[in-house]
Amino acid sequence: MLLMEREKDIKRLFQKFKDNSITRDEYQVLMDWIGTSGADSKLRKWMDEHWEELKKNGISPERESEPSQRFSRLVTRKEIRRASQRNRRWGAMYRHMAVAAVIVVLLGVASLWYFDVLKEAETPPVLITQSIAPGKKATIVLPDGTQVRLNSNSEITFPERFEGATREVSLRGEAFFEVTKDKTHPFIIKTGALETRVLGTSFNIMAYEGREGVEVSVATGKVSVKRRLPETLDGQRQQEVLLYPSEQVVYHPGSEEFVKSSIPADSIALWKDGILSFNRVSLEDAAVILEHWYGKKVILKNPALKHCIIRGKHKNESLANVLHSMQYALGIRYEIREDEVIIDGKGCQ
Repeated sequence: MLLMEREKDIKRLFQKFKDNSITRDEYQVLMDWIGTSGADSKLRKWMDEHWEELKKNGISPERESEPSQRFSRLVTRKEIRRASQRNRRWGAMYRHMAVAAVIVVLLGVASLWYFDVLKEAETPPVLITQSIAPGKKATIVLPDGTQVRLNSNSEITFPERFEGATREVSLRGEAFFEVTKDKTHPFIIKTGALETRVLGTSFNIMAYEGREGVEVSVATGKVSVKRRLPETLDGQRQQEVLLYPSEQVVYHPGSEEFVKSSIPADSIALWKDGILSFNRVSLEDAAVILEHWYGKKVILKNPALKHCIIRGKHKNESLANVLHSMQYALGIRYEIREDEVIIDGKGCQ
């Protein structure tokens, strides 16, 4: 009875090996069984029973492929190490090597991919953080080929290689993404309380600290934006906003509201082309943008100025020229110091 159960377990492990779903512990059990006396005859019997299936897959003992030779060497190296640890009992090692060659024929080239990944997955991927200083911009390419254009004073964190069912990164600041399409591995950007999920598209995210809300604007494709809930609230219904080209959503953390609107496609991520754009932006938010763009602290001396609304575009303009335009439009006064800007004046209605 125990022998039958053992054989059932071994068959199950072989099937998991073929399906690339075997775990490291299960693989160790399988390899230990291969080293036992009589295992090779059982393998050959199994091959006889599945000969037609093996032929359909193009697997033949007489014609071993180069990838299967690689796998044979992989298993052989494993057995050499094990044999060395057993005081170099060469007879046992020889039997393991012979059985390993049979396994290659039995399981086929498909299993190679799994063990390559398994070996790589033994070490968790290292997280990489790219930070851009105030007043600077940069373009980086992620491991999947996704291109990210980072605005000044921004930071992105991503793994050295993407693993699992999703491709996840974290963003602080502003970035324009051109995501490589992969329908089976959604691309997820985490920005504070928000999670933006895509398959393959181009869009802009603005999530600077100190700004009133988080802004997501879509240039191409489709994007899902939703609030990330704590673990204790997983069962609670959460709002999800779908965005299509020329659509934008602003999430306000204070009220936990999403405000969706339409925007011209040619107004998305103008900063990539050196254009500083204010589209009906409060002076409070404009001050934050100016800080990141020019690398100077911007102080609104009169709190009533926070609600003044400005608009306009400035291409490759100096800080003095931008402030002069604001002075003309809002009647403000400004002073540019070494590391800060002071803005004063009357409040706006």
